[in-house]
Amino acid sequence: MTEFQGEVIKCYFTQPIVLGSSRDGPHLQPPKREKQFLISPPASPPVGWEPVEEAEPVINYDLIAAVASLAPGESHELHPPMEDKPGIIVHICEEADNPDGPKPQIIQTRRPQSST
Repeated sequence: MTEFQGEVIKCYFTQPIVLGSSRDGPHLQPPKREKQFLISPPASPPVGWEPVEEAEPVINYDLIAAVASLAPGESHELHPPMEDKPGIIVHICEEADNPDGPKPQIIQTRRPQSST
């Protein structure tokens, strides 16, 4: 709190932070070369290595049918809450009327008036 031309203002006094020495400038220096080791991967796979076949994806058609049957705009309780666990409720979004139209704008919230 400092008075300046009849007004009391909040002031913060700092000193510049100097990194490195003055001969190197105000920038950080790279690490010394003694600790830099590059480890290259092997040129070929080990003897006897074979690629693993990926499994087919598992499609749960019951789950897909259940999600498709949910009505937009309604809440659906999948799992009721227990004494120490929360319940699981799914809210299905409604489809947009005009997906190619203008996007809704987010209105900027005004900053509250300061008391000082």
